[in-house]
Amino acid sequence: MPALVAVAILAVAGCGADPGKPASEPAPPEPASAMASASRPLTTEQLVAAALPQESPDAEWHPVSVRKPQVSDREDQVSDPACGQLLAAAHAWRPSQPAPAVVDQTFNWKDDNGGASTLASYGTSGAVAVFAEVREGLSTCRYYESPAPTTTYKGTLTVDPAPGLGDEAVQFEITAPTEAGPHVTQYTVVRTGSVIATFTKLSVGGRDIRAFPPAMIAQQISLLQQAQS
Repeated sequence: MPALVAVAILAVAGCGADPGKPASEPAPPEPASAMASASRPLTTEQLVAAALPQESPDAEWHPVSVRKPQVSDREDQVSDPACGQLLAAAHAWRPSQPAPAVVDQTFNWKDDNGGASTLASYGTSGAVAVFAEVREGLSTCRYYESPAPTTTYKGTLTVDPAPGLGDEAVQFEITAPTEAGPHVTQYTVVRTGSVIATFTKLSVGGRDIRAFPPAMIAQQISLLQQAQS
């Protein structure tokens, strides 16, 4: 029966078409790079204006800081190249031409180790390519070591379910042993148009909230979308 139905559908479609013209094919979907190019890149001033506002005058938040273009060797200090690529792409450390506009913001919540965000705007399809590096690194990075001020940082990576944010997003945690207990950093990396927003939340010894506030992430992504519209 299914075969007969399929034949009937094809027959009806054929009768409705002009025999002198080939049937038109549906237009292929736009590639991600084309969609990204439609979102205009933001300047550092526009990123600062689109950053999360301070909730109150006495809140312990640091002002948004503009990062000057510079070459970083942090990627080379990570033992696993895949992990180095992942962290460099998420933190906007990798050299890029033209250099992205980057701003950083730190959040210090009461009785908590706080968190941070990095907003990086790339030209044309640059954000798509950088986010692809995030995904590629995340596919194989599981453990790495890197030098720290007093010891060697030993991070184990765990992939979390991806949140439904922006054009594409990933979430993962990096856990390292310390004298104060497990040092867990949660990463939420979101691409929205030409901007990649990375949110990190630190928890030490299980005494802090593990996740960056989802409502704040959603608000930041909304502000970035408005700035690009």
